[in-house]
Order: sequence, then C-alpha cells, then structure tokens
Amino acid sequence: MRGEVILSLFLFFAFLAGFAAILLFKTSKTFSFSVTNLNSVEISKDRWNILILGHRGRNAPSGGILTDSIILLSYQKSSQTLGIFSFPRDLWVKIQKNQWAKLNTAYVIGEEKGKGQGLILAKKVVEEISGVDIDGVIVIDVEGVKELVDLLGGIEIEENRSFQTFFYNYSVKIHPGKNVLNGGQTLAYIGSRDLPGADFDRMKRQQKVLLALKDKIFSLNLLLRPDKIWKILSVLERHIETDISLSQAISNLPFLSSLSVEKTVTIVFDTSNYLYHPPTDWRGYILLPKEGAGKYSKIHKAIEEVFESKNL
Repeated sequence: MRGEVILSLFLFFAFLAGFAAILLFKTSKTFSFSVTNLNSVEISKDRWNILILGHRGRNAPSGGILTDSIILLSYQKSSQTLGIFSFPRDLWVKIQKNQWAKLNTAYVIGEEKGKGQGLILAKKVVEEISGVDIDGVIVIDVEGVKELVDLLGGIEIEENRSFQTFFYNYSVKIHPGKNVLNGGQTLAYIGSRDLPGADFDRMKRQQKVLLALKDKIFSLNLLLRPDKIWKILSVLERHIETDISLSQAISNLPFLSSLSVEKTVTIVFDTSNYLYHPPTDWRGYILLPKEGAGKYSKIHKAIEEVFESKNL
C-alpha cells in the first residue's frame, strides 16, 4: 500500500502511550492495557519494533488473558517502511527452560510469576521467533478496543466479500466495499474464528483494524481536540496500565508526528508460507515451523527482507 501517510502508525501508539502516562500521573488505579519499555526506544534509531498482544480480559468468561492476538510492528525510518507481522496463537514454542507450549500462553505463564512478568516473558519468546530486538510491548483487552471504537464514532473497513459472524454477544454483517463498524461489530470482526480461514484470516482482519484505528484517530485531529482527548481518557482509564513517564511520552510526540509511511507490508505467518500443522499429535492442534520445532531462520529472513533496499 503506497501513498504517504504523514502521521505514522507509531504516532497512534505514542498517542495511546501518552494517554497512559497522563493517567498514571493523575491516578494510581491498575488497568488492563500495558505499555512497557518504551523508555528504551531511542528516537535516533533507524528501526523500531513494537509488540502488540491482545486478550479477552481478566474477567472474561473464557480465554481470559490468553493472548490470541500477537502482532509485531516494525518501522524503518530511513525507508519509511512499516511492517505488520502476525503470529498465530497455536504456534508451539519454547516458553522457558524445559517448557514448551502454545505461543498465546507465554503472557499467562509470566503473569503467574508476578504482575508485569507476562510482558517480559512474551517479549523474550517473540524476539526468538522474529529475530528482532523488541523495543516495547503493548497489551490490550477487547473491551478497551470496543469502547475506543465507539468513542471515535466507528471505523471504516473495506472487504471484497459478504459474510456475517458473531463473537461473544456481538455480531457483524459485512458487505463488499466499505463498511463502517461500531465497537461491538469491530469485536465480532476481529474476534470470530467461525469463518473460512479461521485463525489465519482473523489475524488479517486484526491488521486491518489496527490501520483503521490509526486512520480514524488522525482524521479527527484528536491531538488538537482536548475535549475529545479527555473523553477518550475516561474510556482508557479502565483499560490502561503503564510505566512510561509523562515527560517521555510528551517529548516523543513531536518527533513521531513528523514521521511518514511510504510503504506498508503485512505478513500473516501461517500454513500457506512458513508453518504446518502435524496431522496427528498428542499436543492437540498446534503449528510448527516447516524447518522444524524451534527453528525460525526462514521467518527471520522473511521479516528482514521487508526492509532490504532491493525490495523497497
């Protein structure tokens, strides 16, 4: 997808991080959206890598804090290229010494050790899979997404086919062309696996929603709308936790607002490219790299090739 986008996707996440920092400044509550290690992101770096994890919520009737959404955002400043890479929840990985499990359990296993440990463990595991150093981690629950979309007045999604699907108590009916979705419809769109393509197509829809959220936020010029910002803060207050300092968030925003994206590349790692599903396995439904369990050299290469000069 070409065409300059003056305000990059990273500004969107810096925007949310700024909200989080303000919330931390004004309240001591604990929230369910976490941003960590963004203090380590140096604005002089040419390549930034941000991990996004999504779960259903700590009080959800099923799924809980299993992170069924695992997305790596990678931005290269020199080429103005944004890579969006989605990893399936069922990928069988080494979580820690002598322990293998599905990728979506890494955050849960870490949290069992203590609050905040889930981010650290999930980051370590995805770094091994992706072959990149991750600068920051963001975790968001589905209700946070729903409320944010509703407050923004909906988001626009384009599809090339018709379908209807459900997730929890929400449903959505999609038509070919442009569709405007409210919060509940967005959850049905990104949460349901009861469609052809199952989890793999769901990951593609999640990527679309990320880009749609970014577009909607900056089409409204929210950074210039303090009235709207405070309304969003009241929503995010129920879903955000952060250790980023207020000064860090504020100081980075002007720099990030000058970034642009000339090229966006999306990859969903699935059985059509680098993974396969063992037909019978004691571990149930799992996915493994085609080159062997725990071997990710081809995935590393696929990610790095996005930013090679010959491909730009």
